Amino acid sequence: MAAVLDRLPRHGTVAVDAASLSGTLRDLDLQHSTLLDRTGEPVNVSARHPARGWIRRLAPAGWDTGAVLGSHATARLAARTALLAALLRDDSLTWLCPVDALFAAENKIVQYRTARTAGVRTPETVISASASDLAATLGESFVIKPLGPGNFIGDDGHEHVVHAQTVTAADLAGTDLLDAPFLAQERLTAHTHLRIVTVGDRAWTAELDADGLPLDWRQSTSAHHAFRSSSRWRETEQAALDLADRLGTGFTCQDWVVDAAGPAFLDLNPGGQWLFLPDSMTAQIADCLADWLRGA
Repeated sequence: MAAVLDRLPRHGTVAVDAASLSGTLRDLDLQHSTLLDRTGEPVNVSARHPARGWIRRLAPAGWDTGAVLGSHATARLAARTALLAALLRDDSLTWLCPVDALFAAENKIVQYRTARTAGVRTPETVISASASDLAATLGESFVIKPLGPGNFIGDDGHEHVVHAQTVTAADLAGTDLLDAPFLAQERLTAHTHLRIVTVGDRAWTAELDADGLPLDWRQSTSAHHAFRSSSRWRETEQAALDLADRLGTGFTCQDWVVDAAGPAFLDLNPGGQWLFLPDSMTAQIADCLADWLRGA
């Protein structure tokens, strides 16, 4: 978000999330909202003064950590979230990715259904309570990945990341597969990873040689700095743009793999990471986001 804010004037630009709402929203009624811009000056948003916005994150990481379900702290957070939701659904605000589309698009099952409808190739994907049924459908070894959050704070107080991994039915013996549901997918042998970023009707692609990398390239520290800008995936970019359009997400970061059969869609994040990509790409993406927010 900072990369985009740096390209916008401080006067008239508002940055707000669930944690900072009480210091940024001055008042809200049925006709207008008044927020404080980055200089501390009031900005009026109403039918007569519409605005544009980009939802990067609704809240900073860990903002509600420690709140116990049903507690006073949770009640306070719920009230703040309800106020934020009212602001997000103000008809005077046009969002690059509306909040309801954002929530829907974050669901991987919704992504895969949309991709299949669009004729986009995806790995065979199953959720099942039976490990043997998964193996019968997907093969002796298959990939599992989180359906929900891919990270959590453990009992040790540290953040843990849940990566995609290859398993067999025997590895899952005795596991309640629906207690914390995971996606199970056929394993594709990638020779290239693609990260495609879309903003409106524009797309940028970076590629990564999969040779020697783990199944989930994020487990390799060096891989984060090894992507190269590429212009040889125009058809895949168009498919990515079509997928974003069908999901109603004006901004996406998408992961694709290329195997012997060609490109396949793996994942889409309507608020994903892109600053680790080559500088020539990230500057263009940030410029494009800033231009959209300005209405240019």
